Amino acid sequence: MKVSCSSSVACGLSLVLFLAVSGCSKADKEITVAATPPPPKEAASQLQQAFTGANAEVKQTAKVASEALETANYEQAVQSLTVIKARENLTLQQGTAVYNSEMALEAKLIAGVQAGDPNAIRAYELLKKSKRR
Repeated sequence: MKVSCSSSVACGLSLVLFLAVSGCSKADKEITVAATPPPPKEAASQLQQAFTGANAEVKQTAKVASEALETANYEQAVQSLTVIKARENLTLQQGTAVYNSEMALEAKLIAGVQAGDPNAIRAYELLKKSKRR
């Protein structure tokens, strides 16, 4: 079953709601949906924390996404978050961390696009394409 979302907020909230209804267990430190985009370093930290118990492949992808957020490697961050989002068995904590990371990345990209940063422009186009899938 393929569901398309028109906005990242709607997708994120739908994901969080779906995972909450599915009955997920809580991690040690609760990660909640951010009302405003968190700073990239905070989002990166949440991502690392949420995937500590994941299998090695997913944990590595989350680590790459986290490092990309911290170092402003925008295209890598978009690609890694897209790979993680494609997984069907994310926990509530993981889904929330991915959503918060995507919000942080999008806010950073919009600021970069407005400043004329060619890397941000390329990555923002990539992000928009990934949301259309």
